[in-house]
Amino acid sequence: MANTDESKLERIRAASHALLPECIAFLQDLVQIDTTNPPGLNYRRIATVIKDKLDQLGYDETELLEVAQSDLPTLAPHFDGHERVNVLGRLKSKSASPITAAGKNREQVLHFNGHTDVVPIGSRDTWTHDPFGAEIEDGVIYGRGVSDMKGGLAAQIYAVEAVRRAGLTLRGTVEQSGVVDEETTGVRNAGAGWLIEQGYCSADKTDAVIITEPLNVDNLCCGHRGTLWGTITFHGIGAHGAIPQRGVNAVEHAALFVTRCKERFAPLLQGRRDERVIPEEARGSSMTFTTFHGGTNPNSVADRCALSFDRRLVPGETLDGARGAIHALLAELASTVPNFAYEYAETYQTEPVWVDPDQPFCRTMRRAIARAAGAADAGVVCSPGSDDQRFFVRAGIGRTVVYGPGNIRNVHNRDEALLLEDLRQSVEAMAIAACEFLGVDD
Repeated sequence: MANTDESKLERIRAASHALLPECIAFLQDLVQIDTTNPPGLNYRRIATVIKDKLDQLGYDETELLEVAQSDLPTLAPHFDGHERVNVLGRLKSKSASPITAAGKNREQVLHFNGHTDVVPIGSRDTWTHDPFGAEIEDGVIYGRGVSDMKGGLAAQIYAVEAVRRAGLTLRGTVEQSGVVDEETTGVRNAGAGWLIEQGYCSADKTDAVIITEPLNVDNLCCGHRGTLWGTITFHGIGAHGAIPQRGVNAVEHAALFVTRCKERFAPLLQGRRDERVIPEEARGSSMTFTTFHGGTNPNSVADRCALSFDRRLVPGETLDGARGAIHALLAELASTVPNFAYEYAETYQTEPVWVDPDQPFCRTMRRAIARAAGAADAGVVCSPGSDDQRFFVRAGIGRTVVYGPGNIRNVHNRDEALLLEDLRQSVEAMAIAACEFLGVDD
């Protein structure tokens, strides 16, 4: 490797093993804080725990970043009364010869990012381990968020610590952020989106970003599928169920639209695949109808029916193309079916994101991941769902990748689990990547 000789790599590996118990203990502290979102519980508490850890590890600057209450109706709608608090830490270079970012009069900055919120646990009775107990059994830690993604938060902090405990000094600045509301998405949000809007991360200040979401610990994730969520409300005319001819049935119009969608879109979507997406079942484009609400009582013709959909796009597709096909079918039905009336509204949308896996930073990451995994090279994968990568890439930070401990198949599940060896391996991989990207001195 360009900047890190074999002896230094072995020291990093040894450090990742030595500090693993401390990393695990920190992860347990994080998991034992219930940060379920919605509604967004205990955000200040977990941000404070992370800040205290960064202070303990000697970071030069740490701060809690509270989103103004006046901004929450826009950035975190429907969750009144729950504050949004992010955390940011900065460890400045102690090297006598820091590497200057190309074209910028400053040393390079590597930013690690993770989110502190977790999805609801569902029925507690289905768990065989305490969802917030962070119990360890046979080399596995269990609990909500151990993979998605408090494991990533612990790994990103201890990856930098592994470099330091290996007796090495990074030549650039490291930033650590823990943000809120990734799990409730949003075109904007009070977490990573807000961090960028406020100027804490930008193309002028940040040279590369590692988001520590779990996809596969042996592979680098370079992007995610696109998402289009919306609701189509069909309007009819109410009438007595005994004389339905007097009305216009909104439920039937919604059902007709679903049928026509399946007929028209299924053959097209089957041919749109991206083999880099994991898991394999998610490699194709999809159009899924998720909620169906119509009518008020069994003896009346429904005068209204709301149908929600979830359209997933693979890299290469566009939102304009996806929504254009939906609008075209609706317009066709409106022109051929009597009294076919509807309203279309979108609730969330994001284009697919993809960064070049052969750009130098991605190559650095792939070599580091392969080294930690004991492989010749790391694979390149694409996430099945959207994540905070989109905010950084659209802010002009093209060197933004996703890599962390865990596996996408094991998130949002009951008995969410993380192999402790995966945690250690990701610490080693990110430590090596940081050395390679920023440069390192003994």
